[in-house]
Amino acid sequence: MLQKIRIFVSWLIFSIMLLYFAGLAVPALPRWQLLSSLLAANVAVIAAIFIVTILFGRAYCSMLCPLGIMQDFFYWLAKRRKKGRHNAVHIPENRRVRYGVLAAVLLSLILGISPVVTALDPYSIFGRIVTDLLTVPVSYIWNGLAGLTETHGGPVLLTKTDILPRAGVTLALAAAYLLVLFILAWRRGRWYCNTVCPVGTLLGTASRHSLYRPVIRQEDCVHCRLCERNCRSSCIDIDHGTVDTSRCVDCFDCVSICPKGAISFARPRKDRTASGTESTMPQEGEMTRREMLLTTAAAVGTAAAALARRQPIIPALLGSKRRGRTILPPGAVGADAFILQCTGCHLCVSRCPSGVLQPAVMQNGIFQMGQPFMDFAKGYCVYNCNFCSQACPAGAIRPLALAAKQKTRIGVAQYAQFHCLITQKGIVCGNCARHCPTHAISMVENKDGRSYPQVDASRCIGCGSCEYHCPADPPAIAVTILRKKAGA
Repeated sequence: MLQKIRIFVSWLIFSIMLLYFAGLAVPALPRWQLLSSLLAANVAVIAAIFIVTILFGRAYCSMLCPLGIMQDFFYWLAKRRKKGRHNAVHIPENRRVRYGVLAAVLLSLILGISPVVTALDPYSIFGRIVTDLLTVPVSYIWNGLAGLTETHGGPVLLTKTDILPRAGVTLALAAAYLLVLFILAWRRGRWYCNTVCPVGTLLGTASRHSLYRPVIRQEDCVHCRLCERNCRSSCIDIDHGTVDTSRCVDCFDCVSICPKGAISFARPRKDRTASGTESTMPQEGEMTRREMLLTTAAAVGTAAAALARRQPIIPALLGSKRRGRTILPPGAVGADAFILQCTGCHLCVSRCPSGVLQPAVMQNGIFQMGQPFMDFAKGYCVYNCNFCSQACPAGAIRPLALAAKQKTRIGVAQYAQFHCLITQKGIVCGNCARHCPTHAISMVENKDGRSYPQVDASRCIGCGSCEYHCPADPPAIAVTILRKKAGA
């Protein structure tokens, strides 16, 4: 029963997550992702996740993490195909790698090296795979189905969507992530979750002491090893009758597969020793006092560093010249804070209707690799849209009501007369003025009798509609970052 409940809940949540990235539902569950909640200082969510983990173990990893659910699907495919797959065996915990990766994340949060967090956060990896790799083929399939409903003359059930292809580098990175995770899940089940993933290590530190856990009753066990061979986390050691609860993801496969019912999800019983004292059942890999202190310090330090969100050290030392050229979406908390808080999940990118939000490769420097920025060559910030601010789960983009978003200035348009078609070819197009939603651009007649664009900086919000619609190459009007006045 527990296994069936877990499967139902996990696939329900996975389906809802996909709907978020397709723009068909209001994104709420992303705010329940652990690393995003830490960066957004969502104390209630963080407390709820850790309370559940201490009570029941890593249920979060099996039912709420979309990347974990995706790996479970790959593992299920591997089990269905018997050829080419070896039965799982017990593998001892690799603490050096687990807590080494967690220490690297802690250091990156302190120093402000955001690509480390971006590269390892499981929810963000899932988001990039869906947004950068799967969106385009799914859009083609969707448009094909929409075309079928149109040709048969019936009611229009589906409307076609714009197909916005991603840059080759982002496609390649997303494909590499998917391929590596597929191979690892096919061969080793949840190896990534239990050895590399910082979220898995954080929760694993708490789940070592979980109140309820898989318990093996030695008196009923016949050592058939079905549970050990089918454990996706390789954390069951039948020879010693132990389960490593720091790596167990509460899939409940062992409970359902045991032919003798020797495994149950319960509180470990206390046995009486020869001296009459009580002792808990043995657990795999008992830690020394020093190991316990070091691992706990790494976990608590990482959580505290994510919550603190201080001024990043390394970007501050390198200066802000590169960041000063980056146009951030409305609601962004500032260049430094945006770099530190954004995990590059690309949920805002997937929900942007015009495609102006694009994932950066190296356009804005290494510290913003994978993070979104406004690329006015691809689109413009739609005046009646605030999807990105409502979607961000990490707090890098603050929630803005539509009225507030329409008044938020992210840049200012600058007109270069030399590049304008009026100067180059004598053509008065007026595209910039025609498409300006705030009427900050007007066509003003000059002494030569021709009308030229004029920008009212006090009304311009930097949406980039003028730059996107300008037919000149390079554009005669472009959005630049807002400069603070001296002494401000």
